[in-house]
Amino acid sequence: MAEALVSNPVTTTFSTVSTVSTESSASTTSEPSTSTTTTFDNKNKNNKNHKNPKKTDKQGRERVASDREYGGDKSGFLYKSGIPTLRSSAHRVKFKKKCRKHDPKPTDANGKLTNKTWLPKDLLQEDVFSYSQEEHDLKGAVLALLQQCDAEIVGDFDLNPQTAAAAATTAEGIGSVDDDNKAMNTTSTTSTTTDCRETRLEDFRVPVQSIWRKVNGGNCEDTQKYLSDQVATNEEFLQVFDKFVVQVALPYLKERLLAAVAKEKEEVGGQEGTSTEEDTDTTTPITFYYQRPPTLRLQPGPGWAKVKPHNDAEYGHQNGELNFWIPLTDRQWTGVDLWSETVPQQDDYRPIPANLGQAISFHGSSCKHYVNANASNHTRVSLDFRVGVQGFFDPYWQMKGTTDDHGRKEVVL
Repeated sequence: MAEALVSNPVTTTFSTVSTVSTESSASTTSEPSTSTTTTFDNKNKNNKNHKNPKKTDKQGRERVASDREYGGDKSGFLYKSGIPTLRSSAHRVKFKKKCRKHDPKPTDANGKLTNKTWLPKDLLQEDVFSYSQEEHDLKGAVLALLQQCDAEIVGDFDLNPQTAAAAATTAEGIGSVDDDNKAMNTTSTTSTTTDCRETRLEDFRVPVQSIWRKVNGGNCEDTQKYLSDQVATNEEFLQVFDKFVVQVALPYLKERLLAAVAKEKEEVGGQEGTSTEEDTDTTTPITFYYQRPPTLRLQPGPGWAKVKPHNDAEYGHQNGELNFWIPLTDRQWTGVDLWSETVPQQDDYRPIPANLGQAISFHGSSCKHYVNANASNHTRVSLDFRVGVQGFFDPYWQMKGTTDDHGRKEVVL
């Protein structure tokens, strides 16, 4: 891949473009939300000293998240209902599916209609690729962003019980050392304790009322608006994200795009060698429109709710764009993966495993996808965004009856 691709990209802010969320706001739960009673008291939600009686589900398990939230017991977190994922985006669809019309009109670099609204078929196939976490510390940028958020609204980090026990064990050993070695051992122990208490995204705790909708006594809508504003205005995070897109995602996409276009021309020509050098020349300028800011998702656990299978075309996305999904927490801890069809309308869902330092590209506009419920005691954190390609994507089009809170940034590579 030529270095010239990322040396001097031309970028412009494109704020009139419609984008919506990768994961639908609709969710399913193991039982209707009306069958449970929230412990959140609207009259006393601002009173930190208020003590609500403990509530339990049918199995007698407490549904109180923490003393900060409800004045209850924080020995366990149980997200019995509410939305499955807190996200930094919002989209609204007013019309029924049959009334949602897809009629974008993509143009080429000269402004002429291309009459192409689908990306090349080889580009529609899902793929997992790696990137350097040292050069593109998306995880660290998100961790810093969450630490700057209001803990009462979005949540806070809890020390993992195992690391806490390790820290306590280490601390107990300080008093047993000889006086001559106290200074050295104290320094070593302090360092070890600090390492044990390392902040992890998996240990982020979302307040229970922040995933409950207002009609059920929560403040989900206000929390998501707050998180959206934090992501959109955090310049340090956006700089890390922009660098990843321009130096990693777009060169990767351009390379796959040129190869897919060349292959289609060979197939149309009926023989190999019919594609020109321009078809595979990585220095040929191509305009991309990427979603900015991206969507940050927090899926706390253990929880029962999950995102239902859906494709993004239902919510106003075009077939001329590609989805990128980046896990920022360890799937071995959360047990959460992105699930997708192999091809549209097959319903052959299977997980797409992606570890830290990897990203998934897939065609979410046509293939239905979802994330499974988080049954672990950890929180799943991920980023996702989409990239439209000139000639296949219309940056001025928006499906009638839809609204969103994203913009697009135009980059020429």
